[in-house]
Amino acid sequence: MMGINEKLYFNFSKACFFMLFLFMPFWVEAQERGEAQGERVYIKEWNFSLILNTSGGGIGFQHGRTPNYFDKHFWEIDFLYNIHQKSVRARNPYYSGVSAYTYGKLADLFFLRGGYGYQRTIHQKPYWGGVRVRYTLSGGFSLGMAMPVYLYISYITPTGFQQVAERYDPSIHNIDNIIQRGPILKGIFETKLHPGFYFKTGFNFDFSKDEATIHIIEIGGSIDMIFPFVEQMAYNKTKPFYLCAYLSYNFGKKKGHYE
Repeated sequence: MMGINEKLYFNFSKACFFMLFLFMPFWVEAQERGEAQGERVYIKEWNFSLILNTSGGGIGFQHGRTPNYFDKHFWEIDFLYNIHQKSVRARNPYYSGVSAYTYGKLADLFFLRGGYGYQRTIHQKPYWGGVRVRYTLSGGFSLGMAMPVYLYISYITPTGFQQVAERYDPSIHNIDNIIQRGPILKGIFETKLHPGFYFKTGFNFDFSKDEATIHIIEIGGSIDMIFPFVEQMAYNKTKPFYLCAYLSYNFGKKKGHYE
């Protein structure tokens, strides 16, 4: 004869076994569903960017890695055109069909940047969609390229008026003899290089619906400092640095371990 304690233990064991047997199919199904819906891990990202800032705009490219769920390390290249804040485009009113020019502009200024950056996720995208928010920091080498401006200047010849493309010289060229902007690439071989550095920071908002693609809006600020300083406009002091706010749209792809 079994004692009371032995009977209770035996009945409890049978109940546990029965419950395990009853719920086993549901547990296996849950495991299979979890495996089928496992989230893919992406560790590499690349994207192109269209940049608009308070001093012009340009294009960019980034290639990075995400070693964990929150961090991203990347390399970037940007090519930007800088517009002086006092640039004003005008046309010669005495000639029809002429192109506009910027009076007083000595050089077109471009920046070629190459640097390293870091991003940290501060708000992860929910499983049902939404927006991932990251803050971003980057910096590195900035190369300023100052290309001299050429203008068409009018001269009186025995046969009448003649247009001659000349490098703008504020001491001899003025609104009376400037006709229009000269060939855009005329001064490309006279471009002077000004090395320096840059720093950029901001926030980006990833609103991609597909985890394998990248659609990001980024806002922030940047600063470039190049040497020697560039005299971009006549009769204006040279700028020791170039500070601006920017807005960019980034689009690209994500890849896994073996892609």
